[in-house]
Amino acid sequence: MMKLSPAVSLLIAMFAVTSPAQASWLDSVFGSDEKKVEQVDTAATQSTDLVGNVMSQLGLSQEQAEGGLGTLLSLAQSNLGGSDFSQLSNSIPGADALLAAVPELSSDSGMSGLLSQAGDLGQSFEGAAMVYDAFEQLGIKKEYVAPMVDIAKSYLETNGSEGTVDLLMKGVNSLL
Repeated sequence: MMKLSPAVSLLIAMFAVTSPAQASWLDSVFGSDEKKVEQVDTAATQSTDLVGNVMSQLGLSQEQAEGGLGTLLSLAQSNLGGSDFSQLSNSIPGADALLAAVPELSSDSGMSGLLSQAGDLGQSFEGAAMVYDAFEQLGIKKEYVAPMVDIAKSYLETNGSEGTVDLLMKGVNSLL
């Protein structure tokens, strides 16, 4: 085994002592990965809280809860202006993932397909029909629409920014 010279030993000891200080300095400049992970975990936990509430209160699978919530958000998106929907979606962590979980519906099937062919009168009911068709495709009873809206409303009352409950209700008013 090779013996280390006193100078090399001193360099190794100095490096070991100063490394934590240098690492914390780098964290302050670039941001700690732990803090970034913690922020992502917090957002995921909050989104999971909403999805988890829907799952536990309505007895749905994660896929059903995410798809159902995404469907409600999709309806709100089509009924609200861009800035109003942005305010609403910013209060729901993982809103983009929920919107991505909405099942794809055929434009000529289900009640929404019939209403799309009925002109202006049909358009006013088409959003609600789209929600019912999506719920049916997800295997969710249409009677769960109002309770799911209530769970989302309760979530926003606790975690949302001011006015988001009103935006949600305005966005899904064709259902209620």
